[in-house]
Amino acid sequence: MVPEGMMLYEFPQGDWAVFDCVGAIPKALQSLNTRIFKEWLPGNPDFEISENANVEWYDCMNGEKTDSDYHSAVWIPVKRK
Repeated sequence: MVPEGMMLYEFPQGDWAVFDCVGAIPKALQSLNTRIFKEWLPGNPDFEISENANVEWYDCMNGEKTDSDYHSAVWIPVKRK
């Protein structure tokens, strides 16, 4: 059951590039996103971004977002060129 005021979004099946991130939020995640979109994607000979939503994951069970060892991740939908 979806809580009132929220909606369910189903992601189409596809491939994802998953980038782990360790560091205080938001600085670590902003730095990672910059590297993904300025370095990894443009320089990748095999993959390009596909039409889907990017996903950010935050570890809500361990640590605080301001901790230097806080764990998060970025999921980028990709397809083969």
